[in-house]
Amino acid sequence: MSPLAIVVVGASTSGCRFALAANAAGHQVILVDEHPQALKDMSIDAPYFYGARLPAALNNANAIAQTFLEANPELMECLDNGIDVRTSTILWGAFRNSENSIHIGTPKVGLVSRDGNELLEYDILVIAAGVRDFVPSFLGWELPGVFGAKAGLALLDSYGVFDGERVLILGTSDIALRLMRSLRSKQITIAGVVEPGDTIVAGPQAAAWLESESIPVHFGKVIASANGKIAVEGAQLVTLDGTRREEIACDSIAVAVATLPNIELPAAMGCRMRYATDLASWVPEVSIQGETSLDGVFYLAPSADEAMVEAMLERISGAAREERPSSASTRTDASSYIQRWIKSLHQTGGLDVILCQCESVTRREFCHLEPPKYLGQAMRAPQTPTNQTDNPEAPRLNQDLVKRMTRVGMGHCQGKRCRDEAAFTLVQRYGVGAKDIRPASYRFPLRPVDLPLIAADDETDDIRLNWQMWPYETRNA
Repeated sequence: MSPLAIVVVGASTSGCRFALAANAAGHQVILVDEHPQALKDMSIDAPYFYGARLPAALNNANAIAQTFLEANPELMECLDNGIDVRTSTILWGAFRNSENSIHIGTPKVGLVSRDGNELLEYDILVIAAGVRDFVPSFLGWELPGVFGAKAGLALLDSYGVFDGERVLILGTSDIALRLMRSLRSKQITIAGVVEPGDTIVAGPQAAAWLESESIPVHFGKVIASANGKIAVEGAQLVTLDGTRREEIACDSIAVAVATLPNIELPAAMGCRMRYATDLASWVPEVSIQGETSLDGVFYLAPSADEAMVEAMLERISGAAREERPSSASTRTDASSYIQRWIKSLHQTGGLDVILCQCESVTRREFCHLEPPKYLGQAMRAPQTPTNQTDNPEAPRLNQDLVKRMTRVGMGHCQGKRCRDEAAFTLVQRYGVGAKDIRPASYRFPLRPVDLPLIAADDETDDIRLNWQMWPYETRNA
């Protein structure tokens, strides 16, 4: 078959693995990744929760780029094999013919880099966007020094610019253990680990490592507050019944409860989605060969193995594959662990903690579906987020309706800090399952970008002459 133009979004391990295999099969592969990011892009906490304290060394773009490439051998292998690698490049949109846009022609993705904007045509789109941080709210979580586990690993291992000296870890998940091992390798002190349960979620081997490293674990507790006036100076822990509190000295707080898949792109494109309890997230429905409900669009999960890469290549080449039973998942139920944290934090911290930083909305205002403060009392009437539908299979709650009522998720971070906690808060507030909540929608551009980069300042003469939607009088003036 003729070589296909394949765009792979995300230089994760699975993304690089697929890019190498597709390149070896003779296809024209373009690998796109937004890292290493510019400082201004990192400040909006996308895709990771970096928080408000970013080292000034990130301004040295050339040094950061060199460090990033050296720290990512899979990406270097892609470069060495002649793959067209686009780093520091944001994929802000993807476009194809649909009922509401019939003039797209060949499917395209919109890319923005330091060199400007490009609409790139493709035959096959492979989404391997990896995961992002889940960060629940607590008192003081907006202070510089609070960050997510993935952000911490990026700063430590890929950027080499982490500047914390004494870190408190929230959670005992797999990502928490990865972060602690990296901190230890850099000789950074771990002040302790906070766990609302009574066991190490990452398993007995992780528990043995923590004990061997003499890292204190505070079972049956959550964080009550991050302390400090202009940055983290310590933390206060509280037992789940609220009766005892403890002060911990630290200059950084790493939230390592869970990570969630990056699904903005497939969701915004209109891929059919399903709720995955073990991932605590909606993800694209895919065939046994990784294809989504959209022709030519594939989704490569972060846990994808060589077999899935092979299956996807077979599908791209036109080969069929017989259905086979999938192996049982051994992954920890992330949904239950996230809900344990949210329930414990809300129970001990109360409803007056800020849930949405961008719009300064508290948990109470969100749970009571109160309208934005700038509307005053004008719209403070009883409201409901319940879907009005005759379809019994439809989700019973709609997060978009709640977003419009409260503005939670409508800030400049595009909901990346609060949308997940907001969804699970609805689960607990209304006593429904997470799959019964229609998730808030995503729209292009997927990342905040300077509009002049993706749109011309003025129309061309051709657009002026042939644009179909001008009023009749204007077109014939």
